[in-house]
Amino acid sequence: MLELYQKYLSSKGKSLHTVKNYISDLRQFAKWFEESTEEKFSPDKITEIDVRGYRSYLMGIRNLKPASIKRKLEAIRKFLDWAVKQEIITKNPAKEVEAPPAVTLPPKSLSEKEFLRLRRSFYKEGNERDIAIFEVLANTGIRVSELCSLKLSDIQISERKGKLIVRYGKGQKYREVPLNSDARKALNEYLKSRADENNERLFLGERGPLTPSGVFRIIKRYARDAGVEVSPHQLRHTFARRLLQSGADIVTVQQILGHANLNTTAVYLKPDYGEQEEAVEKISKLHL
Repeated sequence: MLELYQKYLSSKGKSLHTVKNYISDLRQFAKWFEESTEEKFSPDKITEIDVRGYRSYLMGIRNLKPASIKRKLEAIRKFLDWAVKQEIITKNPAKEVEAPPAVTLPPKSLSEKEFLRLRRSFYKEGNERDIAIFEVLANTGIRVSELCSLKLSDIQISERKGKLIVRYGKGQKYREVPLNSDARKALNEYLKSRADENNERLFLGERGPLTPSGVFRIIKRYARDAGVEVSPHQLRHTFARRLLQSGADIVTVQQILGHANLNTTAVYLKPDYGEQEEAVEKISKLHL
């Protein structure tokens, strides 16, 4: 039966690699089916219970990732669709069996130690512009494209307060982002050393306004010196995690980051593997 299906797939112009993967997945299912039911594998013998049982096997015994399980179930579903067209069976028993949902991991962010090492790397060199770039990204969570678009007129700093006017999106929407004392101090120091008074852009390079790729290179250089793997966008993730850990509510974080959907922000509430590991380790220290 699988040989016939293999010829059918090849006749439909499927690549050799695709056909090989489909047949491999089906042979694995056939082997499981025969061992589980003690019946010869055949489309007319397969029930929805069998497909659900195989899904449980893939999840619980094989411990496969949701994406792998989805691919294997899809191979079974397509095979049984073909069997329906061939009038071997009248109904596809895999049609209603859904794959497990994909696990959404929290965005990668820096640990507190990595963050402090990176911060120290910037201050060690003492470049006011680069320090300001780091402190703004690390303490506002703005995107690197938003950072590069900032104008001098977008900064409002007083002795005790400060904010950025951040423009984003195709419709040139804008939001106000508070500046904490670290960001205010770094910006003030940079503005004192900033030479080109005629350019309205806030952050300048040797040839004019800094570009996102230019900022990326700056961050990478300091990250390499600090022995840290990080991108400008990971600084945004790090800011969001630190803000939530400080006690800020999720709606506040959503507004600061400029997320249109609260679900986008909610991903930062998920503990990463290190936090899960730490939580589990604490159990061994409990004295009941």
